Amino acid sequence: KCNEATEMLDDLSNQPCNLAIARGKPAVLRVGGGENWDKVYRAVKAFNAAQPKYLYHVVGGYSSSVSPMGWTFQGGLGGSTAGRLYGFGVDQVVQIEAVLPNGWHVRFGPTDWEDQEGYLFPRTLEVSGKCNTNVEDANESNWIWADCPDDSISFGDLWFAMRGGNGG
Repeated sequence: KCNEATEMLDDLSNQPCNLAIARGKPAVLRVGGGENWDKVYRAVKAFNAAQPKYLYHVVGGYSSSVSPMGWTFQGGLGGSTAGRLYGFGVDQVVQIEAVLPNGWHVRFGPTDWEDQEGYLFPRTLEVSGKCNTNVEDANESNWIWADCPDDSISFGDLWFAMRGGNGG
């Protein structure tokens, strides 16, 4: 659950909530690459069932066996779960965490944006990213997100490419 936007932290840990709030959304859902829609739908349903009323809706695909990562990064057309109302799946992404071909473990997403009249989502002005400098530790809470070893990564280009790169 996201409470209120705060100044962007150096490690980008609050970036997903800040962007969600800018989009008028009260929360974010973190989904791992190996998960499928069945796990996502069941998790959101269980959370909602424990609340006084259903609070959250997932924009997802028809098939519960499909990975949200593949579905999302191919555009994410979701006719069955209000995709036409809330935007394409790729529009729902607020931060990406990945291991790049060079072996760097990165997380990145928009860190500056502006509202645009007539559009559902704010326009991205800047994308920033960080590298995990403690990849040997399997405990995620011990990971250290800091500047990458060099400036060779264009996080803006990577953001564009991993969200479809203008499609086909």
